[in-house]
Amino acid sequence: MKKHQRAVLALAITLGLSGALGFSSFEPAFATNTNEVITIKKGDTLYSLSKKYNVKIDELKKMNDLTNSKIIAGEKLIIKEVTDIVVKKGDTLYTLAKTHGTTVKKLKEWNLLTYENIYTGQKLLIKAPVIMKVKKGDTLYSLAKQSNTSVEQLKDWNNLTSDTIKIGQQLYLSPSPESFTITVKKGDTLYSLSKKYGVNVNALKELNNLSSNTIYSGQELRLN
Repeated sequence: MKKHQRAVLALAITLGLSGALGFSSFEPAFATNTNEVITIKKGDTLYSLSKKYNVKIDELKKMNDLTNSKIIAGEKLIIKEVTDIVVKKGDTLYTLAKTHGTTVKKLKEWNLLTYENIYTGQKLLIKAPVIMKVKKGDTLYSLAKQSNTSVEQLKDWNNLTSDTIKIGQQLYLSPSPESFTITVKKGDTLYSLSKKYGVNVNALKELNNLSSNTIYSGQELRLN
């Protein structure tokens, strides 16, 4: 999570963003539009699959809308919900929203996007991120265990340099949104970059807190 995202994390909380965190065969899992699924084999149980794929039984039931532990050989089972994708050439927020069963509005909220411009290579959340406030007694270890992830992953998602967290602090328990940045090269101007990336000059200045049109080689600029 970049520095500028801390300022908007509270807004994300108020928007009510939450989502599923990231099942039994000896076949490899294959991907659908947004999830990884497997075909249940004879003898598979939720317990054996939870051990095989390191997923809690409750999470398997939640992801697959199961009201009990019964599963049937030959049926498909979600083992992991994909939470983010990398933008490919030709992708737009509209096409991605349609592909992943969501809306442009939600994609913008989840990814803290000011505009609808997206770029090849950019990472985008396609599921609502899980955000929580640290309570008394919480540690990164306990939160990682609760979220079926690792301490290092939590630190990465929240841009933490130590294991110290504070009561009331807001943390991502799933992948956090990333801004898409470029590094200014010799000869670049705000005007040339606006034309290249389809973002007007005023928007670039607002996104990067620039009071003038002056930029310099090596400077990092946000594009959304």
